Formats: sequence, C-alpha cells, structure tokens
Amino acid sequence: MSSTWAERIVEALRISSHPLNDDALARRLDASQRQTINQVCRQLAARGKITRLTGPDGKIVNMLIAANSSAKGVSDPGTASSKNSSGDRLLTEDMVKEAVKSHLEGLGYSVTVAWGRAHGIDIEAHRADDHLYLEAKGEAASPPQQVNYFIGALGELVQRLRDPYARYGLALPDHPQYRGLVQRLPALARERLNLVIMLVDRHDGTTVTTLL
Repeated sequence: MSSTWAERIVEALRISSHPLNDDALARRLDASQRQTINQVCRQLAARGKITRLTGPDGKIVNMLIAANSSAKGVSDPGTASSKNSSGDRLLTEDMVKEAVKSHLEGLGYSVTVAWGRAHGIDIEAHRADDHLYLEAKGEAASPPQQVNYFIGALGELVQRLRDPYARYGLALPDHPQYRGLVQRLPALARERLNLVIMLVDRHDGTTVTTLL
C-alpha cells in the first residue's frame, strides 16, 4: 500500500536533522506541486503533529512535534485514547476542548470549537466586545512529548495573532508539567501576548481553572 503525503512528510521530518520549509520538502519528496505540500503541512499542523514556525531566513519551516514518532504510527493528541505509565487515563485534546467549551458557555460566551482534525483556531469564544482565542492540547504519555505539545501550541498561537484587542491563550490538562512550563514563561511574553491559560482537571475532566 502506497503511503500518503502526510505519512511521507512526517517521515521526512523525522529523519531530517533540522526543520524543513515547504520547498525543501517538495524537493525531498519529488512533489510536482508545492501547493500540495503546503496544504498537507497545514493540515498536519492543525492536527498537532507538526508545528510551523518562521525560520532564520524568514520562510515558514515545519518541525515534527513528536520527534520520536514514526510516519505510520504518530499518536494524535486530539482524539487518541491512551494511558500513562501508571495506567491512568490521559485527557485528550478533544476532552480539553469540551470542558473549556462548557465552562465558557456557562460564562455567557458564544463558543466555536474545531474538533479533532478540523482546521482553524481550536477554541473561539465571543461575549460582547470580549474575544478569546485558544489553542488546545491534550496529555502525552511521555514528558518530552508533552513539552513538544506545549511548544507546538505556543507556536500555533503566535501564528494566530491578528486582533490587537482580543485575548489569546492555551487550554491544557491541569498537569504539573504543564503548570511548570507555564510558570517558566517570561512574564513579559505573557504580558505582551495578554496570555490566558485554562487548565482542565485531570480527574473529573470538567473543572476548569483559569490562570491570568
């Protein structure tokens, strides 16, 4: 069975020693249409499998988030059901989205969610003149992979910055590692981004704590 473009891109990024832009991927994969590579990379970024960041030459580069994943066995942080080494259930990205959606609707927001592999901002909430845009991530089975999720979410969020009057943030499981990563963010970065952090309780899967 022939591999898909998504599988080939993930494999190319996995074996590369550095992030690759769309042109480099198109050359490596012998793709006649660069636009095909661009579209699939955007889809992979929306699914949380890669992150797209501005490289040193000003071009957008693609970087694999779960660097130790194989092309045909990449775990999907959005919908995959998994457990940690202790056998506890992990909160998936969609579980986080559902909890935050219910929480925000309870506060009077109108909320739109990009479920699973859908494109666009993960959570978009509006209430009068208050506009909130959130990138969501679930838990990972390994600490390094969870760090990659966090870094990837920040990269995706920065690329969404459009409205100077809106608030932007992250929706995450209330995990000690995620809290530690948030606390290590420079205060100036959080201030400039007007960053909101929403943490979903890992035990009941519904309680949301907001860090401003």
